[in-house]
Amino acid sequence: MTDTSAGENRTEQATPRRLQKAREEGSVVRAHAMAGAAVLIAGAGILWFAGAKFIELLETSLRVGFTLQPEAMREPARLVAMAGEIAWPVVLILAPFMLILAAVGFAADVGIGGWVVSPKPITPDFTRIDPLKGFGKLFSQAALAEIVKAIVKFIVVGAVAAFLMKVWLRDFFHIATETWPYAPLHVGKLANEVFLILAVSLAVVTVFEVPYQLWQHRDQLKMSRQEIKDEQKEQEGSPQTRRRIRGLRLKLARARMMSEVPKADVVVVNPEHFAVALSYREERMRAPRLIAKGTGLTALRIRAAAEEHGVAVVEAPPLARSINRFVELGDEIPVGLYRAVAEVLAYVYRLKAARDDRLPAPPLPQDGRFEPPQEFDA
Repeated sequence: MTDTSAGENRTEQATPRRLQKAREEGSVVRAHAMAGAAVLIAGAGILWFAGAKFIELLETSLRVGFTLQPEAMREPARLVAMAGEIAWPVVLILAPFMLILAAVGFAADVGIGGWVVSPKPITPDFTRIDPLKGFGKLFSQAALAEIVKAIVKFIVVGAVAAFLMKVWLRDFFHIATETWPYAPLHVGKLANEVFLILAVSLAVVTVFEVPYQLWQHRDQLKMSRQEIKDEQKEQEGSPQTRRRIRGLRLKLARARMMSEVPKADVVVVNPEHFAVALSYREERMRAPRLIAKGTGLTALRIRAAAEEHGVAVVEAPPLARSINRFVELGDEIPVGLYRAVAEVLAYVYRLKAARDDRLPAPPLPQDGRFEPPQEFDA
């Protein structure tokens, strides 16, 4: 199957395993425009609250630079010290500012797709270096979507900027008549307000981009029906492996089942081909429960374990066959078998009472009371 046909037939949603594998390979949803908008809003907010302090530190740096004496420039030691005095206020401005913006951008980017560490995206892959595929991407659906998104952002932000210029045009003209230091402070305040409003408008537009990014990511990970079948086969393994696993499970189930036989109240047999072990605890069970069953060699092992641990063994061939066929391990017997099983348990209780009193064992009833109803005929 070619890549094209596979892509055309990818109509099924990605399985959880496919999504997990893509995540391990570093393929997650990323809305970088959202991170950019968050950085712009954070920057505008910082300037809004700390702009005056920034201007004060910049003023200090400029004042130190302008007052630098020519004699200091002839001595390297003094020149380095003066350079530090000039640069330190700038460092105090830029370092926290850049760290906060980096943290905001990282948090906004990770907030969409989560935190993933994978070396695959940066691993060299020369199959990606294909000029024809790269040229084809320029005219792809994804490229068209990016162009549409860019146009929408330009229109929205441009419209907001035009509106702000119209509303605040008189304030901008009024700045020309102001004196120092009020003019730069007024300019900074207006510029920061414009910056903050434009950043918020860009963020509003970007929020509507997130659902598209989620849909696009899911669409890219869609699978064909054949890929789903191949994945199921890969998870289940080869037929030989599946048979081996089934064999091991059956072996473990038989081991657990045989350990339950000593807890049984009665083992009903047929007399060698079928064996079923029943347990009944009146305070915990609504009806007797099947705790072991088997045919052939397993039936003989169940009978031997019962006799070894003193569990009553009752020969009732039709009932043994019916329980073996219609009841699963761990289930209570169905209502239709209540009467026959109750008769068996009543006989077991009489048998136990006779043993305790050192009396002869009561004979097995021959009137068919152990036989199941006709609908349970096995």
